[in-house]
Amino acid sequence: MAFCAKMRSTKKSEVNLEAQHQGLEILFYLQDKSPISYTSGEFTSEELCIEAAQKCSISPLCHNLFALFDENRKLWYAPNQVFKIDEKTSHRLYYRMR
Repeated sequence: MAFCAKMRSTKKSEVNLEAQHQGLEILFYLQDKSPISYTSGEFTSEELCIEAAQKCSISPLCHNLFALFDENRKLWYAPNQVFKIDEKTSHRLYYRMR
C-alpha cells in the first residue's frame, strides 16, 4: 500500500514541475485538439468558453455544460470571471464538462 501512495505523490509532483508558460493557455482532454493560447488582452471566462466550444464543435445548446477548470488550484471559473492577460500572467486551464 505504501508503494501506491508513493506512486501517487510522485505523479502529482511531476505535474507541478512543468515549465511555466507565459499568458493564458486553454487545454483540451481530446488528443486531436491543440491548446488555445493568449498572450495579452482582457477576456471573460464565457468568451473563452465560447471560442473553445467552437473549436471542439460543441453546439450552443450544449456549451453551457462546459467550463474552465484550473487543475493546480482545483478551481472552476464562473462565466463572469475576467482574465487580464499580460507578460506576467501564467494560467493553464482546462476546458471540460462540469
